[in-house]
Amino acid sequence: MDPAHRTGHDRRATDGGDHGVSVPQRYLALLADVAERLLAAGSAARMVDELFTLIRTELRLDVFFNYRLHDDRLILEAHGGLTDAQAADGGELAIGQAICGTVARERRPRHATSLQRSEDPMVAFVKNVGLDAYACTPLVHGDVLLGTLGFGRRWADRFTADELSFLHTVCHYVALAKYRLRVEEELRLAVTSRERLLAELNHRVRNALQVAVGLVAMELAAHPDPSEGAALKAAADRLQVLAIAHRPLYATGSPDTVDVAALLASVVEEASTGVSLAAVSVARPLPVEAAVAFALLVHTLLDGRADDAPVRLTADIVIDDGGRQRLALLFSGCLRDRSQAPTASQRLVRALAHQLRATFDDRPSGLMLSLPYALSD
Repeated sequence: MDPAHRTGHDRRATDGGDHGVSVPQRYLALLADVAERLLAAGSAARMVDELFTLIRTELRLDVFFNYRLHDDRLILEAHGGLTDAQAADGGELAIGQAICGTVARERRPRHATSLQRSEDPMVAFVKNVGLDAYACTPLVHGDVLLGTLGFGRRWADRFTADELSFLHTVCHYVALAKYRLRVEEELRLAVTSRERLLAELNHRVRNALQVAVGLVAMELAAHPDPSEGAALKAAADRLQVLAIAHRPLYATGSPDTVDVAALLASVVEEASTGVSLAAVSVARPLPVEAAVAFALLVHTLLDGRADDAPVRLTADIVIDDGGRQRLALLFSGCLRDRSQAPTASQRLVRALAHQLRATFDDRPSGLMLSLPYALSD
């Protein structure tokens, strides 16, 4: 060991180097950089690599080991200053094995000094890679052990108290960042799982409805009687509307709401020719239980057009006399008088309007259908 080298380092630690700034003050500035990097980190392993690059010159570090806890083992997730063979030798540790395993078991930091003169088997690995000083800290968030992070020197046999305090603080920041990344990953996996489940549910519901539509169509083909055929056709059409009402369900970020624009586009697509969607100025989605009834009501009204006359739909939000928001749908064009609609359609319109607390208003520009924007209103 070079005494002059070590003495020079000790003098630098006390006089602040060439800038007249004390070591703790320099560390505060460095900690700010560390915190900024860790807050923006997107990868646990790359995060520690970048951290080591940031602090190694100031602390004159030679090596770092970052172990991740996996079940009851420590897996070397990131490292610096090791050969491939050394990294392979230390690639996995049992809890309680070597310094890092002992730190993980005890959940308290260790500062191993004068390693090259030590015969303790616990320090054999770090001694064999040429280190003379090693500081290892458990990465803990609350009562959750995430792993360990250790830093070593080959040129000096110990760290100063200020250096140890700095490294422990850095490791605390790393633990916070790693826990954040873990939670974010769990949330991503949960969202992905939910999306897969929703897609499967949506697929199965639509398939079941399509089977029902097919069965009704078979019954329709087997009943040439016009009255029976009309009833069966109406049933098939409404089952089809239920199927398409589920089409925009999976496209929303919430499993219990449906986007109004997507829902109306699906209904218009299903309607016979002559129906167009002019504009939809509705930001908030509808609850799914209201969306299905809404789709059926719109389809039934469109199905009652005289001679498939052209109709343009416009959706907007209006404020009623009580200051409450209502979803307003304007049918611009020729709609048959609802009193002239088939009796079954009349009953369905009344039932759906009652369920949605919807009202009708015949205007010169067309028929206005409005309902509370939220069922709780």
